[in-house]
Amino acid sequence: MQLFQEKYTVGDVTDSARMIVPGVRYSRRRYRDLVRPRKGHQYSLEVRGAHQWLGSDTGLLQVLAAGNLLQPLPGRLTLFTRVEGAFTAQNEPFADIPASLRFFAGGDQGVRGYAYQSLGPADDEGEVIGGKHQLVGSIELERAVGEKWGVALFYDIGNAFNDFTSMDLHQGAGLGIRRYTPVGPVHVDLARQFGVADPGVRVHFSIGFGW
Repeated sequence: MQLFQEKYTVGDVTDSARMIVPGVRYSRRRYRDLVRPRKGHQYSLEVRGAHQWLGSDTGLLQVLAAGNLLQPLPGRLTLFTRVEGAFTAQNEPFADIPASLRFFAGGDQGVRGYAYQSLGPADDEGEVIGGKHQLVGSIELERAVGEKWGVALFYDIGNAFNDFTSMDLHQGAGLGIRRYTPVGPVHVDLARQFGVADPGVRVHFSIGFGW
């Protein structure tokens, strides 16, 4: 259960909200080697909600699901696929939902090639304010180099949005280097945006697995 009194700024609007958000979550992970796994999977499902009857300022229901699969291939290759989705229904205007319960995309664990939380519905000034729903997917092919290194090709797609009939999914793809350590892999990725008029390139740095 989450309990918080949040003051938040979204775009040029500052507001506050009191939320009591009970929920239930189920997850399962099966990777035999957590230092450098070559096969395994993980999936999770979370349902959470809030209501004025419970003391929250607004009522909502959210469903979040995620899954990934790591599969070995010939030639010291591994294929990693990932998908995440989220859905929101609310009984008050969306503007009343605090920022921490909205969805954004972009960044190291979202759509590479874009800055962290830079994707999603925007206000009239062009500021990203987050969305009701989210859909993100990724596919990555890695080639092992020695025992502690790897090189990867990846493709990401996704966004946050308010209407399933008008999803504007952004795309990014690129190259990455992996250095495996006892505390997890170090990722350095060079990603380029696709499907936009003026594509940009970003460098992403992260530590740990993307699951």
